[in-house]
Amino acid sequence: MAQDLGKMLNVFSREDEERLAAETAKRFGLPYVNLVGYPIEPKALQVIPQDLAKKYAAVAFEKINNQVRIATPVPENPQFIPFLRQMASTTNMDYIPIVCSKTSYAFAIKQYDFIEPEPPTLEKMFVDPGETAGARGELTSIASIAAKLKSISTSSLLEMVFGGAINLQASDVHIEPEEKEARLRYRIDGMLQDVITIPYSTYRQVANRIKYLSKMQLDTLSKAQDGRFDILVGEKPIDVRVSAIPGAWGEVFVLRLLDQSGTIIDMGELGFSPQVQALINEAIAKPHGVILNTGPTGSGKTTTLYAILQKLNKPEVKIITIEDPIEYRIPGIAQTQVKRKAGYTFAKALKSVLRQDPDIIMVGEIRDRETGETAMQAALTGHLVISTLHTNSAPSAMPRLLDMDVAPFLLSGSINLVMAQRLVRKICTQCRGKKVEQTTAGTVCGLCNGTGYKGRVAIAEVLKITPKIEELINKKASVADFEKAARADGMVPMYEDGIAKVRAGITTEEEVLRVTEKEPSKTVAQTK
Repeated sequence: MAQDLGKMLNVFSREDEERLAAETAKRFGLPYVNLVGYPIEPKALQVIPQDLAKKYAAVAFEKINNQVRIATPVPENPQFIPFLRQMASTTNMDYIPIVCSKTSYAFAIKQYDFIEPEPPTLEKMFVDPGETAGARGELTSIASIAAKLKSISTSSLLEMVFGGAINLQASDVHIEPEEKEARLRYRIDGMLQDVITIPYSTYRQVANRIKYLSKMQLDTLSKAQDGRFDILVGEKPIDVRVSAIPGAWGEVFVLRLLDQSGTIIDMGELGFSPQVQALINEAIAKPHGVILNTGPTGSGKTTTLYAILQKLNKPEVKIITIEDPIEYRIPGIAQTQVKRKAGYTFAKALKSVLRQDPDIIMVGEIRDRETGETAMQAALTGHLVISTLHTNSAPSAMPRLLDMDVAPFLLSGSINLVMAQRLVRKICTQCRGKKVEQTTAGTVCGLCNGTGYKGRVAIAEVLKITPKIEELINKKASVADFEKAARADGMVPMYEDGIAKVRAGITTEEEVLRVTEKEPSKTVAQTK
């Protein structure tokens, strides 16, 4: 009897709670909903991340086309409506506020427990270019992009930025806030170019949209965050890797654009000299050993490794890559991505990969002793291993590995070849560096956007492992010793390889000097 009475009181209490919620909704001029037992759509629930749903007492429970219905038990919360406005500008959706009871809201929040989130690295998000699809044909220069960005709505600005970046073959988009505005820049052929400055209020909306798309925490401004999302520009799928760091006036964003539809470049298209290509082909033809490609970030190392993999990719060969992150998907090759937070490092991934019976392994980067020694041991046990190393030259790779405490006997017995490379800009084929159209004097060249350069080509130096180099490895010699021995054994320094391309009319000496160690005693005139 007492138990039945308790149930009745509970029912009356719930009915009273829902009646009060309905009255509150009427007082605020808003609709009312009871979410207990309501068929809440998982896709709708995920529109607002769980942490924000709890912080602002706002839960999305239904999504129809571009409209999202949002329930709250506290419509008087002064942060509720501003939050919905922020979300509307961030997601380009319409948010309809609705009042619910606290029990009703708690029921909805509980539904997050039954949603299995997609892995962030595999997440597929779609950005509809919308009105930008027809405009992309007009985005052929920095000036035309800047003019278009000034005339469109804030909601379409980010899509237009991507459209322009794709048209100009930009590798990265930089958004950098200042006190009253934000600077938008593209990295084209390795060099940053100013596009436009946007009002700070516009920057704030664009920043929120980027963070929402890349699954970053919207209300976190004081720590670095990384994310990714996919866009579709016309028929072209683009993978966008996002980095955000706190700055003096707001978060600084760098968005790297990776074209997932493009074919991996062929070895012959990289611009290596015949001598360098011959040495690479000789090294990759061997069934085992280590091939190292060195250079700073942005020097084209990974592109070269992908080109090598494409050349080696055959049905009878098993190739596995270990990357951070996976930049391009290659059919026929197994690719795995490291996850440092989960303890899945290069070293641990490499040990796991060796149990998969591969013939060829690509390790994205050797950065510690464990990875280095495991890679060398893999080569000694019959695998061909290709990897990258952050050093300035080919001869400095050996001292770098020795500094990591990789055993000298492993190095001398396993490494086939070490190369170093840089990318230099090619002279524009249309204006030949004069930066103007031949048909309209004084007009900025439409192909290179007035820079005098269009496209890039690799310059390189290649160190072969000779008996003298092996002797220096065992002695743990200095960089200078390796440099001297490499030149004596016939290595053509990178600077000289670049000057050969200057003589061929491909690039300029200024470009070669920009990316290599300057050797003022050697000029174009002296090397002719």
